[in-house]
Formats: sequence, C-alpha cells, structure tokens
Amino acid sequence: MTHFDKLLSQLEAMRDEPGETIVDRITRTTTEDARRLITLWSELFRKLLIANGVEARQVTRLTTKFRDAGRRSPPWQPGSETGNRRPQDGADGNRRSRWLFEKAHKFYADEITATLVEVRYCLQTLSMKGAPEIPDGRLETEFMTILGHPLKPGLFLDPIQKIPVEFQKFVDNPRYIESGHYIPLGKGGRHTPDNATLMLRDSNRLQADLSLDELLEIMAGILERQGYYRTRSSE
Repeated sequence: MTHFDKLLSQLEAMRDEPGETIVDRITRTTTEDARRLITLWSELFRKLLIANGVEARQVTRLTTKFRDAGRRSPPWQPGSETGNRRPQDGADGNRRSRWLFEKAHKFYADEITATLVEVRYCLQTLSMKGAPEIPDGRLETEFMTILGHPLKPGLFLDPIQKIPVEFQKFVDNPRYIESGHYIPLGKGGRHTPDNATLMLRDSNRLQADLSLDELLEIMAGILERQGYYRTRSSE
C-alpha cells in the first residue's frame, strides 16, 4: 500500500458508524478530530498535486492561501499598536486563528467550523476543471454536505458567473481565485461552509460588499434598463 493509499484509508477510517460521512463525524465530536482531518487532508492534497506535476512550491502557495482564508482571519486592524506600520502578530491586529475572537466578532468561527471551511476550499480546488482526480472515486461523496456536489473535477462553478474555473490557471496564479462569502461578514454573514466559497477574482471584485441576492438584483436592473433583453430577443 502506498503512502497516498494509507492517507485515503486513514481519512475513510474517521467514520464511526455505517452510513455516516467523515463530515458527520467531525461535526459531532471534538476539535482533535478536526485537527486530524486538516492534517490528513492537507497531506493528501499535497501528494495528489505533486504526483500530477504540480511543483511543491506551487502547492504551498495554495495551502497557505486556504489557511489564511479558512482557519485564520484577515488582518483585523489597519495598523499596529506598537507603532509599526503593519500589525506584527495576531494579537497586534494581523491574521489570527478565528476562534480567538469574541463570538460576536464578524471574523469569529469555532475551530471545527473554520477547519471545515478550509477543507471546503481544498475540495473546491479539486472540483475545478482539469484538476487531478482521486483514484477509484474514493471520497467522492464524503464531503457533499459542505461541497454541495460530488468530489469530481469540473463540477465546481464560479458562484457569481456560473462558469467553470480552470485548475491550472489557479496553480499558475493563485490571485486568479479569491475567497468570499455569499452573505458578506460585514452584513451579518458567518464564516461557515455554507457561506464561504472560492470565486474568481473578477467575481469577488464585482460582488464587493454586496450579498449575492443584492448583486443579482442590481445586475438584473441594469440589464433591464439597458434594454439588453429586448436587444437579445430581437437578434
């Protein structure tokens, strides 16, 4: 058995009862299980990508991006209380683990939830067009509750534009993709797997601080006032 197969087996072994998924187990147990999940999943993600020709440094850029948007917060103060131009550590306003914030803070998420968000980002990446596939369909249905679809390349669509997202473009340029929230944190949304998502950089810029519903309403109004529907139907 290869090390990759051992990792898959260890992930599958996290299920306790017949019919349950790995996510079922994590959401009803302890933070230790969440830590084990992210450790195993990160190693599997790295080995899968490297085995399919992605350079180790490129994988690190992706996993760092996921960590900084998943379990960690954005910089949460504009400057440093020590006089430095930029915050120097988590307590000084830089990135910090989300569970260290007060529960009422918009960046707060408990450790299990923040971990599942980070795992969701990895899963969405492996669901991009042209992404490497886990052999034999293993883990394909284990994460549907946080992914929204089976774990298969090509199924992930940008949530705004509803178009396929290119895995190789993301590998070549991590800025091609950003993280966002269907309901922005500043408008009461929470950092949870059903609200946090990867999206194309252009889509994130388009959404700005709007909820998805607000953005679609504005876009529909623009199209109507510009006569776009009439123009298209008359062609």
